[in-house]
Amino acid sequence: MNELEIRAGQPTLPIDIQRGAAIARQLRDYLRQARMTVRIQGRDYVRIEGWQVLCHLCQLPLPSIVDLRRENRADGHYVYVAEASLEYSGREYRAYGICASDESNWRGKPEFQLASMAQTRACGKVLRLLLGWVMTLAGYEPTPAEEMVPEPTPPNTPTPTAPQGGTQRRVPDPELQPPIDAPANDDEPREGNGHDAEQATLLRDLQRTDRDRYNRILRALHAQARQRFADDDARRQWLHENYGKWHFPDLTVAQAREVLHLLQETPA
Repeated sequence: MNELEIRAGQPTLPIDIQRGAAIARQLRDYLRQARMTVRIQGRDYVRIEGWQVLCHLCQLPLPSIVDLRRENRADGHYVYVAEASLEYSGREYRAYGICASDESNWRGKPEFQLASMAQTRACGKVLRLLLGWVMTLAGYEPTPAEEMVPEPTPPNTPTPTAPQGGTQRRVPDPELQPPIDAPANDDEPREGNGHDAEQATLLRDLQRTDRDRYNRILRALHAQARQRFADDDARRQWLHENYGKWHFPDLTVAQAREVLHLLQETPA
């Protein structure tokens, strides 16, 4: 999916092994709880938001997009090609991200979404070049999730009921369960000092911010969806056709914002 170009000599590590291992231990649970991972073919991949968190913890600058272009192909399809750059310690790292109009997840989508994904893939590839080993230590795949083709998620199964003569047991609808609504356990004792303590504090602060922000968007999405769609099935079908997801909590924060904007701007 991506072509890689390294404009550097032998790269130096932005962080040492000991610090990288400490960051990996802290990232392991945070990324999953903050909904920054996706499971594809039985493996866990990290979305671009998770790579950005890792970049911040390692005190690296975020990649910059230095080029974005549209290229037509002979078969009638087209591709968006983005180039991202990250400068560190006197070296420049570059990577290309590509998003094609004939990809299964992007066929028939607006061009701005393809252009955005090409940029996302380019940035993720640069971060993977420098920090993929930290993600591996954290127990995740080193390839950014946006480069993978996700498996379709089946719609909800009917709510189970108790056997005849018993009482009915209602199963909570996952659409109504905020995915990161449980407060962080700030009373839990934590080991380490120095960098470990600083990173743990930063992750707890990020967790609170992400949780509150996501839940506000989620509540607004449900309010808009009740006005926009006739029923839950219509809502899930629209979400799957446009974003490959069946439920709002499966969206990233950036995707949830985009869906909310579309629902607010599109007449019912």
